[in-house]
Amino acid sequence: MTPPPKSTWSCTARRVFVGGWLALLLSGCVTPWERSALLKNRQDNIDNIHGPTERRLLGSLWEKKKDEIEASNGSLKPIPGTEEYTAAEDLYKDEKYAVAQASFKKVAKKYKKSEIREDALFMEGESAYQLGNFYEAENSYAKLLRDYPSTRHLDDVSKRLFEIARQWLDFPKVAEVGEIQQANYDDFGNRLPAEKPPEKSRSPVWVPNFTDKSKPWFDTEGNGVGCLRLIWLNDPTGPLADDALMLAASHYARRNNFVEADRHFTLLREEYPNSPHVQNAFVLGSHVKLMSYQGSHYDGKTLEDAENLKKSILRLYPDSSDSKRVQDELARMEEAKADREWELVVFYERKNNKRAQAVYCHLVIDRFPQTQAALRAKQRLQELGPAYASGQRLLTSQPDPKREWWDMRNARDVNPLPKPAAPPAKATAEIPTEEKASAPPRRLFGVFGRGSNGEAPIDDSDAKPIEEAEDPPRRGWFGRPQPMPPESPGDAESRETLINGEENANRGGFFNRFSRPKQLKSEDIETEDAPIEPGMSGQSRL
Repeated sequence: MTPPPKSTWSCTARRVFVGGWLALLLSGCVTPWERSALLKNRQDNIDNIHGPTERRLLGSLWEKKKDEIEASNGSLKPIPGTEEYTAAEDLYKDEKYAVAQASFKKVAKKYKKSEIREDALFMEGESAYQLGNFYEAENSYAKLLRDYPSTRHLDDVSKRLFEIARQWLDFPKVAEVGEIQQANYDDFGNRLPAEKPPEKSRSPVWVPNFTDKSKPWFDTEGNGVGCLRLIWLNDPTGPLADDALMLAASHYARRNNFVEADRHFTLLREEYPNSPHVQNAFVLGSHVKLMSYQGSHYDGKTLEDAENLKKSILRLYPDSSDSKRVQDELARMEEAKADREWELVVFYERKNNKRAQAVYCHLVIDRFPQTQAALRAKQRLQELGPAYASGQRLLTSQPDPKREWWDMRNARDVNPLPKPAAPPAKATAEIPTEEKASAPPRRLFGVFGRGSNGEAPIDDSDAKPIEEAEDPPRRGWFGRPQPMPPESPGDAESRETLINGEENANRGGFFNRFSRPKQLKSEDIETEDAPIEPGMSGQSRL
């Protein structure tokens, strides 16, 4: 009996799944199990970090403990994995480095919680280094520093990493000024080539390495700088920390990465002031900082920092062989600073602001009198006229700018209007006592009396009442007048009965204008008043 054919959909899904995982692995992404393995039991603390003296003491105690175990003839309990480690160590002594590397790797993987794992990781890296497989050796050393930051093998690991970095970098020596690109003071954007350009060209990062087993698959130089970074981060007080920083900064300077080179030179000057590389850090640091300056159209902070560094070189190292070159560079940097001020003159020329041009021309002449920009400033003042050249025009006050109609709203904030003067008090003539007594009383708010000024009241006995204006026609939602609805005779009588003459007073109100008054039903109004018996209260009446 033949088996049933497989589903086309299942085969396609399987192929897509496998292809996706292959693309993920080839792209260099970290898979979920790799991420869990890298971050497993990782805690950021400083419990296992020790200084150089403490590391030496721990190393001596470890050697003493091993001697006691060997002399005890098995009376003491051995460390787990000691027998396998000893067998792998014998293979290393017999120069069987490949077999020894595999044995040490097995011990480190099997006894993860044993003290023997630290030595196994170190010997695994040593075996790979003796075989010339520097990439695997660097991985073993990096794993050792990650799991044991203050390992007793830290000094040996730093030496090995430094040698590997020198092998992977094309220029394993400190850079010189002639090997770096030079500044073009006429146009800082276009740099001049180096006087002694490097002979070797850098291989592209994306080109894989299939032939040399001593180098990584990709980015050999980047991995070399990574080795140097492991040294100064894990052993900052060691003897090779400043050397690693200087070598990394030199590499960046040769590769025209002036920002990173400046950062490393600055770190070396600040953290290792007693290092023998400090003078080179000042000289090369000032050069790469000047190379970071892009011109007068950009920020001038790097230009000022480079000038301060060059002045520090002349003050700290007056007998240096670079003093003459530094002085020439300082003179040319004055020209660059003057050009920055001259750019403001050009800017106000486009604005057609002669007064501002004259101000900055005088500033250039005062601050940088020995530069070419000062000559251009004098010529520009002559073009502007003798009043600007002598400065007489600059001393005269300028009228306030004319305000446009849209800016008059803020005019009161700038020039507030003066407060109006108080009107003079009216002189009132005193009325004699006889006239005050004979004057008729004044009618005020329906009460007879005399005013405060003693004047006689106005006779309004023959005054006529003011006729009220008719209500304006009621308007609808769209502004069209609408007629008032007609009233029935019954509504008019009930309204007159309820309002009792107060309708005219409230007629102009909002609610009376747009709403009709509440009407009472005929059965609620009693036609005849009920007789009230004596002694009845108000509640009993209701």
